[in-house]
Amino acid sequence: MGTGVRRFTAVLGVLLVSAWGGLLAATASAYQSSVLVSGGPNSRPLPQGFLGLAFEFGNVQDWEPGGSGPPNLALAQLVHNLNPIGRPSIRIGGESTDRSWWPTPGVPQPLGVTRTLGPAWGQALKQLAISTNAKMLLGLNLEANRAEIDRTEADHYLKLLGKRYIGALEIGNEPDLYPKIPWYKLVNGKPAPWYVHGGVSVFSRKPSYGPVQFGQELSRTISLLPKLPEAGPETGHPEWMQEFTDVVRPLGLPMTLTSHSYGLNQCVHDPAAPAYPSVPNLLTLFASRWNMLNGDAPYVSLAHADGGSYRVDEMGSVTCNGRAGVSDTMASALWALDALFYMDSQDVDGVNLHSEPGSTNGLFDFTHVKGIWGATVHPLYYGALMFAQAAPEGSRLLAVRGGGQPQLRAWSTLGADHKVRVLLINDSLQSAGHIVVHSPAGWGSEAAPIERLLAPSAAATTDITLGGQSFAPGSNGLLAAPKLVTASPQQGAYTVTMAPGTAALLTLSPRR
Repeated sequence: MGTGVRRFTAVLGVLLVSAWGGLLAATASAYQSSVLVSGGPNSRPLPQGFLGLAFEFGNVQDWEPGGSGPPNLALAQLVHNLNPIGRPSIRIGGESTDRSWWPTPGVPQPLGVTRTLGPAWGQALKQLAISTNAKMLLGLNLEANRAEIDRTEADHYLKLLGKRYIGALEIGNEPDLYPKIPWYKLVNGKPAPWYVHGGVSVFSRKPSYGPVQFGQELSRTISLLPKLPEAGPETGHPEWMQEFTDVVRPLGLPMTLTSHSYGLNQCVHDPAAPAYPSVPNLLTLFASRWNMLNGDAPYVSLAHADGGSYRVDEMGSVTCNGRAGVSDTMASALWALDALFYMDSQDVDGVNLHSEPGSTNGLFDFTHVKGIWGATVHPLYYGALMFAQAAPEGSRLLAVRGGGQPQLRAWSTLGADHKVRVLLINDSLQSAGHIVVHSPAGWGSEAAPIERLLAPSAAATTDITLGGQSFAPGSNGLLAAPKLVTASPQQGAYTVTMAPGTAALLTLSPRR
């Protein structure tokens, strides 16, 4: 698990042996495995706001009416579900950071900008912050290369939200791509958005643009901004991380290093490649762990050494808005469970799951009918919600070792409520299991509840249930009380049966 794994004195054996109802009678591929959880208490509590959300600039008015209507209470409730105790983190940024601007006196609209911000957008942002009580990570347009624009945007943020709702200012988005992705295009000699087909691509930076030039622009921009926490560089390349740190550290400002992370890549077209977007690939350790930090683990330690933090402030299962039939399936929920726990085990301070309206990579969508907001909740959200239940704020990871079966993911936490939670993920598409959980010393002398995350299959896009309940179309964001089953210990062990492509959460209370 790496140096960030946290331990607690306990022993937990998990043995996979036989049946899920009558399923195994028709399934020849049941597997057995054992997992040991043990260690000493040298861990940090899960940070406040660890599980956050990432929205684009356009989402703000898509999902919040601002002064033109009632707040989106369904969205506020869904955010609260993931952070029932502390304040959540919401990032407003991504690609739209450098395609948006707030009109600045004396500065013409940059040719690469496709969205103009103004009072209505600002009121929607304010309403989003207040209704969710979020600490916002707010993007500033660096690609336009006009520091006056950044100052104008930051001043508006501060006036609208005050310091209470500003977690940090994020300057630019993936600046390493400025020489590679068009800033805009020329079609018949006229400027057009960067994403149109055809035309001549115009880039905002020369091919020689690199970390040094980025650092110079960053320094010039920060000198004009209000003294607020700074976040960046919004990319996973170590040399850019180092440059951002070298610029911000001497200023004495609170610093958050940020990067993006996706399990699979929409741009990979070879089905044999591990990053190719498919349901089987999404359920591999490559997708949920090995491909997630991309060599940036040393910069987690670097951020902490300077008293700062590290956030994966844009995370999803498949890049570029996802792949239908992959990122919108039950597999994405199982992927999220393992990936979120992995990030916690690496001492990452927070993760923001990316969501856009109509995206196959999203957590939810909303309708607004006769003044009432309703939510359609997608599979990924179910995985995020189960993680929030399995790793409540302040909980400490218990180290897990052993296994021997690539299909099995097992995580365990010790909560601030002194309960031990054991999460089991069966990532197999064919094999079912019968799991025997041996209680750690001091826990589990009574019947214990089991909550299940179920679907017809890992490829299912609907009929997902958590604790036997689903969010109905048009939901207000509240999930009905779970229908839990209980398991009674036999000789100190609990039995949990699991179907392929499902997860289960066992909660153990301290012995009396």
